[in-house]
Amino acid sequence: MLPPRRNPFDWQSLRIDGQISVFLVRHGQTAWNKERRFLGRSDIPLDEDGTMQAAHLTAALAPVSFDAIYSSPLSRAWQTAEAIAADRCMDVIAVPGLTELNQGELEGRFGDTLSTDFPEFYARWTADPTDVRVPGGETLAECSTRANTTFNDILARHKPGQSIAVVAHRVSISAILAETIGLPVRFNMRIGQRNTAVNLLRHSNGVTRLVRLNDASHLD
Repeated sequence: MLPPRRNPFDWQSLRIDGQISVFLVRHGQTAWNKERRFLGRSDIPLDEDGTMQAAHLTAALAPVSFDAIYSSPLSRAWQTAEAIAADRCMDVIAVPGLTELNQGELEGRFGDTLSTDFPEFYARWTADPTDVRVPGGETLAECSTRANTTFNDILARHKPGQSIAVVAHRVSISAILAETIGLPVRFNMRIGQRNTAVNLLRHSNGVTRLVRLNDASHLD
């Protein structure tokens, strides 16, 4: 059981008119996250802790007036987005391009077996994961292009002064963040993202800026 939420962060104070405020959110915990299994396109729902994390997240974001809420259609992201939308009587907009890196043959496997089960892939990925294809899945570059194209399409739907929530996954979120701050794709996996972490971005005049990174203070 997670501790009760205290002293919710005043996100509304960070909103600035004249820019699009983007709350880029990772989904809550699943059983596979807890067990440290590779999780890409498998549709694993939130576990009990993940549901509680989503409730704490919703309380922390209560001051924010969202103009739209977008989500990957996978259950773990969709449930998190629906928790945010529920008290606002808003519909969540499904965006398939936000889905996680396709983990192919790695789906459901434990991370600590990768070097022995797929030694050649592991060696190449460790050296530079950019264009290394996950066995039966995507490359990191493909995921990055897809996620950033989708994110830019979402931004194009909105006007200055609006606030939106975008709920997605570890690798697709890190791809957007890496692009935002000018990091090469190969550094994607170095950007930490806790479950239900919030990243605040602001967009204006064609430029996106990172304001707050991996904020999960609602869980502490």
